[in-house]
Amino acid sequence: MTKKKRILITILALIGLALSVELCFVYYNANFAVNAKPSICAINDMFDCDGVAKTSYSQVFGIPLSIWGIILYLLFLFMTYVDKIPFFKNIFKNPSSYIYIIGIISFTLSMILGCISIFKIDSVCIFCFMTYFINLLIALSAKNWGSGVFFELKTSFKDFIDAIKVPRYAFWLVMVMLLGASVLVYTSLSNILTPQIAKQNEMKKYFNLYDTMAQDNELGSKDADIVIHEYVDFNCHGCFLANLYSHRIVEEFENIKFIQHTLPLQKSCNKYMSHEGHDNSCIKASYALAAKKQNKYWQMADILFSEDVETEKEIIEEARLLDIDIKKLKEDAHGQEVKDEINSVVEDAKVNDITGTPTFVFGMKKFVGINSFPEYRQQIINLGGREKQNHG
Repeated sequence: MTKKKRILITILALIGLALSVELCFVYYNANFAVNAKPSICAINDMFDCDGVAKTSYSQVFGIPLSIWGIILYLLFLFMTYVDKIPFFKNIFKNPSSYIYIIGIISFTLSMILGCISIFKIDSVCIFCFMTYFINLLIALSAKNWGSGVFFELKTSFKDFIDAIKVPRYAFWLVMVMLLGASVLVYTSLSNILTPQIAKQNEMKKYFNLYDTMAQDNELGSKDADIVIHEYVDFNCHGCFLANLYSHRIVEEFENIKFIQHTLPLQKSCNKYMSHEGHDNSCIKASYALAAKKQNKYWQMADILFSEDVETEKEIIEEARLLDIDIKKLKEDAHGQEVKDEINSVVEDAKVNDITGTPTFVFGMKKFVGINSFPEYRQQIINLGGREKQNHG
């Protein structure tokens, strides 16, 4: 390897290493640090390193991509100076070829991640994209011009086969692979470095009920002979309890169905409010109805009832843990169709003299507020609810 090529690769690898270290801090603050300030690359909804770091796509095998980046750039530096290390001097004969192949592979994978970021997450990590192109520049800097990709790949593979024919190198390769596999199994199963994955798995377990018992904003038996209309505001503590109680009821009773209506008690979208009302109720209602368009209403409702979710940015960050189209979600939440649906519920509540939440309507009967679960359960029984035979 020429001196000029070695210097150029070293500079690029060090820049990539520095960016990867910074991304580790971004990842830590986004997923572990409570009340951490936004990172320097969290600019807006589109360019948001913090938001990307909180998604399940920011890791592979339970290890953050930023740590994989550090490993990659250390590998580039190792290959750049491998001929200076006596132990490896006679084994790695064509380091430029190895760096080129690794660089091309990493850039290809980076482009896949870039597409996921743009089209799936709907947010971009600027520092991440900088490392993607650094990978390409390193590959181009290492390339032996005049030799094709196939030749470089063939050369690298041949050198690898020659290396493992030597017992001591084969032994250390096996040891490194076993260590690496052990680490990957541990990080994948423990989620020690990926709390967002652990949270996503917990959400999936909790959301299993919705696979068979939910459709749009309806929850319960499809053939239910008792249908209860439930009017809620996502910033109402009583509604939070009502939502929990309703879930328990449909698990315990076989002939009950709830239809949940979003009635935001906030003046900006509810013209019948005499005062400002609950902050962020309107935007929460908008996202619940937007999620309904992707049949994720109940999953989103559970997120919106969480005390950790208030602002639109926080809603989107939590929604990224769902299997949902974020771009469509945001567009629908601000679309006219959702606004009309909110207004329809507001008008319906006005006609039926519903002024507070939670309110339950069954036929001509109306219940306002929430009591203890045993009392709530007894009300369901009084309405004709039948307990499931296999319950409990």
